[in-house]
Order: sequence, then C-alpha cells, then structure tokens
Amino acid sequence: MSVRPEDLDLNEIVSFAWSTTLGLQVDPLADIPATFTVQPATQAQVHISGSFAGVVVLQATPALAALVAERMFMLGDQPPSLDELQDAFGEMANIIGGNVKGLLSDGGAHLSLPTVVQGHDFTVHVRGTRPLARGVGICAGQPLVVTLLTAASSGTGIPDSVEGAQADDPQTVH
Repeated sequence: MSVRPEDLDLNEIVSFAWSTTLGLQVDPLADIPATFTVQPATQAQVHISGSFAGVVVLQATPALAALVAERMFMLGDQPPSLDELQDAFGEMANIIGGNVKGLLSDGGAHLSLPTVVQGHDFTVHVRGTRPLARGVGICAGQPLVVTLLTAASSGTGIPDSVEGAQADDPQTVH
C-alpha cells in the first residue's frame, strides 16, 4: 500500500475526479455529523477485492446525479434518461473506486461493476463491513457523500453510522 487507509482523503479524491471528469467543483464540508443523510438519494457503489478489500459508496441527490449525467454525456439542456443517469453516476463511483484501489492496494486488487440504487428511505446492506473513511461536500448547491467501507474487523475510530448503506453492525450507512 502506498497510502495508509487512515491517511486517505476522500474529499481530495472526489474533488479531483469531479473537476477533471465533469468540470465541476466540490467544496468539502468539515464537522458533518455521521447521521447526515441525503434523501431522496441516488447511490452508487463499487467493491474492491484483493490485497485491499472494501466498498466505495457514493451518494447524492437526484438533481446532482442528473447534472453528472448531463456533463458526462454533454446533454446540454436535455434531461438525462434513467439509463444515462445511472450509467454516469456509476462511472463516477468507478473512477473514485479506481483511485482508492490504486492508493490502498499493492496492485493486486480489482473493482466490481458499479451498482446504482435510487429512491427514498432505502437501505443497502453490505455484510461484513464498517466505515473506514468518509467525505462530504457540496457541488452545484447539492450534497455529495462518499464512504469507504472495509472489513468489520478493522478499527479506525470512524463512527459506525453514516446514512445510506447498512454495515454489519446494527447502525445504518447511507
């Protein structure tokens, strides 16, 4: 590993990915409570397996997910289709996951295909995980949350709850 997991700056990774891929600025927010949530939400996740095992969970409002698709596919004023929105948001999770994988693995890790879920008041359960790192920012006036989950046995001092996907403990991660 070239970066220790506890030194990973998810806000920096997200800001870089958003600016270089979409031309959008993400302003990191500090001191956000672990219970901060995005509702309704569009959530994408990619799993990392191999020398580092984890899950990158990206969550935003439907309006921000639509803006991602509009920028990625250069749609102009035309609203994205559901397929375009899910494809673009999943690709951003893939880009962020690829950066995390590159920083935390020794080269022997792989990414899954992205999974995208949309709706109100839903839970995605990722068994055997707990939050390792979290970044929260604002892009185009909309909240954006990224959470890195890892094996439940790793202790980091990160609170065990973040709204969005449910970790193996009884609290919720969104």
